Formats: sequence, C-alpha cells, structure tokens
Amino acid sequence: MPRLPEFLRGNVLVMTVCECIWRSTVDIIWPFLSLYVLELGGSYQTVGVIMSVASFGSMLLYPLGGYIADYQGRIKLIGYMTFFYAFAFLITGLGESWQWLALGLFIQNVTTFYWPAIQALMADSIPPHRRGVGFAALEAIPAGFGLIAPVAGAFLIGLLGMRTAMKGLFFSSFIIASGIAVLRLRFLRETVANPKRLDLSPRGVARLIGESYRGSFKVLSGITRELWVLSILVTALVFSASFASSFWVIRATRVIGLSLQEWALIILVSGVVGVVLGIPAGRIIDRLSKRRVAGVCIILGAAFSFLFLRVSSFAEVLALAVAAAAVDSFLNPSLRSLFADLTPRGIRGRAMALVGGGGLNLMRNVYANSILVKLFATTGMFLSGYVYGLDASLPWLILSGAMLVIGLGFLVAVSDPARPEE
Repeated sequence: MPRLPEFLRGNVLVMTVCECIWRSTVDIIWPFLSLYVLELGGSYQTVGVIMSVASFGSMLLYPLGGYIADYQGRIKLIGYMTFFYAFAFLITGLGESWQWLALGLFIQNVTTFYWPAIQALMADSIPPHRRGVGFAALEAIPAGFGLIAPVAGAFLIGLLGMRTAMKGLFFSSFIIASGIAVLRLRFLRETVANPKRLDLSPRGVARLIGESYRGSFKVLSGITRELWVLSILVTALVFSASFASSFWVIRATRVIGLSLQEWALIILVSGVVGVVLGIPAGRIIDRLSKRRVAGVCIILGAAFSFLFLRVSSFAEVLALAVAAAAVDSFLNPSLRSLFADLTPRGIRGRAMALVGGGGLNLMRNVYANSILVKLFATTGMFLSGYVYGLDASLPWLILSGAMLVIGLGFLVAVSDPARPEE
C-alpha cells in the first residue's frame, strides 16, 4: 500500500475526509441560496441583508474561539460547535419566509467561532515547507467530492421545485453535519501542550467571553507589520468581492440568460479544473514566492471579473469560469500559507480570530476567517443588494478595479518571511 504524502497525515487527513463529506452539505445548497431568497419573496436588497446578517453573526464570538483554541485546545471546540452548526440546518429548513431563513443562517453562523481553531490546527499540523501543497490539498480534494453536488441540486430543484428541494437539502445536511462532528471529536488530535481547563458554568462562560475579548486584543501588540499589511490587503480583497458574491448566479440566470442547469454545469466543469490543478498548484506555490503568486492571481482575477460583464453565452461563461478556477487554485492556498508562515504558534488562534485570513472563489463566493475581514465583508454584503439594484454592472466594476490595485499592493508591499513560523 503506498504511503500517504507527508502533508496528508494525522489531523490533515482527518480534516480532509471531513471536508470531503462536508461538501455534500455546502456545494448542493449555497450555489442556489440567493435564488432561494428571491423565491421566498425577498428582493435584491433582501439578499444582501440576509448575507450580511449571517456574516455579522459569525464574527460575534470570534475572539472567544481564538482564546479557547490557544488555552483550552482546538479539538473540543471544533467538535462540539460542529454539532450546533448541524442543528441550525433544522431551523433553516423549517421556515416558509425569508425572515425565518435569515434567523437560521444567523444562528448557524454564530456557531462558526470555531473556525480560528480549525485554522490554527491546520497551521500546526502541516510542516512549514509543505504548507502550499498542504492547504491546496485541503481545498482540492474535498472539492473533487463536491463536484456533482451543484448538478444534483439543480436536478432536485427542477424535479421538486425550489422550496421543497431546498427544505429537503437542509434536513439532509443536518444529518451529515452531525456525523462530521462525531468524526472530528473521535479522530482529531490536540496540538496544544498542557491545555487549561475552563469553567463552563453560566458565570464562567460570561467571564470567559470578557477575558477572551481582552486577551485577544492584547495580542495585537504581538502582530508584526508584515502580518498587518497582509491582513489589510486581504480584508480589502474580500470587501470588494462581497459586493458581487451573492449575485454571480443572479446575473448569470437573469441577465445573461443561462438556465439553472447550465449554471450548475459551469460550476461542475470549473470545479474539475480546480481539483486537477489543486495539488500541482500547491507544489508550485511551495517553490515560488507566495506573495508574488497571490499578486499575479489577483490581477488576473481583476480581468476576469470585468470580462463577466461582457460574456453573453453559455460557452463564454464556461470559458471564463474555467480560467477563474485555475486562478483560484493558486490564489487561496498562497494566502492561507502566507498567514500561517507569518503567525507565531503561541498566539495563532487569537491572531487568526482577529486579523486572520479570507479569500474568494471567483464567480461563486467569498470567505472571511477573522473579525477584521468579517466586519468589512458584512458591510459589503449589506450594501451589495442596493449597489446591484442601482446598477447591475456596478458590483463587478468595483471588484475588478479593487483587485487590480490590491494585486499590485501584494507585489509591492508584502514580504515573504525569511523563516516561516512553525
């Protein structure tokens, strides 16, 4: 039996397997969520408001997540909060209005304060010289298992109707996410030496939240200039991308004229490209300057975002999506590797919670993994519906112009560390 690669063992292997299963709950729902809001009677502005409410919920307890990750350990937080995340799928599946959907998404996102622990755990578990390919594998391999999900989702929506299909998908996601929580608690191994016991009584939890905010913000003095520069640029990237993140599918189906099945096929094909290129891209990233890779990718992303306003057929959108997926294969692992390389292990959970990473998948979505990035992503999402309603081209004009400036910023202002943090 062939040995597993160095970067795909232990915690990284467990998280990769869990992410492979997880994609069946994410990739089958999220591509159609904006259209579901419209189906429930929401407007373009409602789409932006719901996404911003969810984003706001996700940042409320982020300092607590980083604090627990550094002192009590990573694993229990990850496992138990995954259970609560799974439970929130029941709430989103029960509602008959966009208000109920918004409530469920808000509650679900409040539970995601365990994400700093996941980021810290993965940074701890991947050798510094293999972080490019390690983070690429964490994206590419699960993406391969999720390739068919958008097509399956579009088929179910066409067969059962939007409301019935989405409700069924939310309930099935509850079962799957609960199973993932069990796997994480059973097989992940702690990377924090001598974790402290925390008082989890009601009074203890209240005191812990206060201490986590105070303790996390004390970490700011230990964050280097290089990490601040990287964080500010990534924050600007996610902020500009948040104006378009919920409206790719809406423009594709309601302006360009694609069917839901055609859009799902585009996601499938571009996903194949991401899977094929993922690990080779990570190997290349480990050999090159990560900040140069990120800068060039962001500049290319600016061009692709602008071209989305010019495409008018299925073939043109597909070609653009394939090119964008190739860029994503290099961009996101390089950003995650840079954050891991620049963040000391001892403050990694709290630093990641405050100023940690984020990224985007062009033509699909953005993700934010720290308070700073989430704050700006929330603002952008809230404004996005109003911006789209004002001019349906404006979100992509903002995105393409900002990416050009940010890409140049990476090339000029970001430095690769001489010695990456362990």
